[in-house]
Amino acid sequence: MCRHNSHWHEARGEEAVFIGGFAGLEADDIVAPHFRGACAVSLMRGTDPATLAAGIFGTDGSNSGGNWRGDICPTPSDRFIGMFSGSLGTTVAYATGAALHLQQKKSNNVTVCAFGDGTSNAGIVAESMNLASMLRLPLVLICQNNQYATSLPATTAIAGGQVSDRARALGIAAVDVDGNDLEAVINARVTAVERARDGGGPTLIHALTYRMGGHYMNDPETYRSSEEVAAWESLDPIIRFAQSLIAAGELTADTAAAETESVTEQMDIIAAAAKEGLASEHSMRGPSAFAEDWRVAS
Repeated sequence: MCRHNSHWHEARGEEAVFIGGFAGLEADDIVAPHFRGACAVSLMRGTDPATLAAGIFGTDGSNSGGNWRGDICPTPSDRFIGMFSGSLGTTVAYATGAALHLQQKKSNNVTVCAFGDGTSNAGIVAESMNLASMLRLPLVLICQNNQYATSLPATTAIAGGQVSDRARALGIAAVDVDGNDLEAVINARVTAVERARDGGGPTLIHALTYRMGGHYMNDPETYRSSEEVAAWESLDPIIRFAQSLIAAGELTADTAAAETESVTEQMDIIAAAAKEGLASEHSMRGPSAFAEDWRVAS
């Protein structure tokens, strides 16, 4: 999508976090993914790729008829929480409320929420974690630490250790994982979800990964070196997982390359068709404008 839409905030290099964090959940579990990776989570939850692409381009084939940015709020529903405002951290609060709802309904389901390292400094995140710990909510929090909040390094912005240390100070179980190791993320998430289902309360998974692209498509990236980026390219989670499957004899290099090429071609066709679709007159205005239109019409 980064080649098709200038609004795109890519998540290249972070795939193991949102795939490992959200794949395999139950249909009635509630998800609130970080905006970097929200579309992939939406696909995993059953969204039609063409509908998803239409939302990204603001055309009328989307779930909202092109009324909001489909890259940050791809599948709004009672089981999928998108970034409904431009304020980062709100999804953590929404997810905490959703977990409280599940607890009060005595449901066996859980809420899984992801947020970035920059968002971890928002006051609403600390308030939400405190409430989740107080009430032992069935909530799994995933800090998708890609090491940069726009251009500010996490090592500068986060005081007092890791985000996981903040969680532990609040009495929340926390674990630090290699966010480029898909199996490590899956294992941590499975343990955290089982704990939440059993009434053990919230868990925070701190997954250290890396944002391979810029903050946005035209980001000059003057805040980091090409050598740093190149070093992390060698740790690419998709390549690492493919190599592990090849080593285990479950996949061949030729098959991996062919499948990647095939899927890329399919998505290019879907994206091109969505881009040429009819754009809504309200396209990209945001959910608040859509809500106002609905209020007036009703």
